[in-house]
Amino acid sequence: MPIPIKISSLDLLSVEETLRHQMALLPDCSSQNSASDDGLTALLLKAGRCQSWKSGDMLVRQGDAVDQVSLCLSGSFRVMINSADGQAMLLRFLKPGELFGLPSIFAGAAFPTDVVCEREGDTLSVSKIVLEKFLVERPILAVRLIESLSSRVAELFSLIEANLIQTLRQRVRLRLIALANINGDRLPDGSIRLSLSQQDFARAVNASRQKVQRELKRMEREGLVLLGYRSITLLRLQKL
Repeated sequence: MPIPIKISSLDLLSVEETLRHQMALLPDCSSQNSASDDGLTALLLKAGRCQSWKSGDMLVRQGDAVDQVSLCLSGSFRVMINSADGQAMLLRFLKPGELFGLPSIFAGAAFPTDVVCEREGDTLSVSKIVLEKFLVERPILAVRLIESLSSRVAELFSLIEANLIQTLRQRVRLRLIALANINGDRLPDGSIRLSLSQQDFARAVNASRQKVQRELKRMEREGLVLLGYRSITLLRLQKL
């Protein structure tokens, strides 16, 4: 049965939206003027630490111990997980408004992935103590945090399902749907474009580039996808 695609945000809604607006006006992260009615943006900017990243920079490594949560303000960051035999699997791309590091600071667990800057951007890091203070003072933020973590858990189960499936066709299909939900751009004609190379997508499927490319070419001949330079466009979602 086809799985419906629903493009949804994993953002913490207005908190990150106001932060992004603030950062667009203040790229050096230096101002404390508020872009929100309750001054939350100013509080986070004052309490947190902004950092700029260039393409290729490693933000955090798999296995690192972290004591802060970070928010993407701009740019794009790839999330990779490494197996014992040295194989790297692409999980997703973090985009502005998304947090990372929450399970590590609340569960005391080692960071589960590598996070690498894909396209230069900025992050804002906030300590666990500061974040807990905001969660106590603003319960709506805690609710948004639960929603965000719930979406991540759903992603995790989807990833597990895709990797348990034996046929490459089904794995390609499920990863296309999952990445469309996370990183896809909906076009006016209703199609969804994923801006990533076929090599990156092969890493996301956890299969060789040659095998994944053959499957994508087959899907293109069937009119399901359109392959471009560093892009895969999903054309007939209901048929995937």
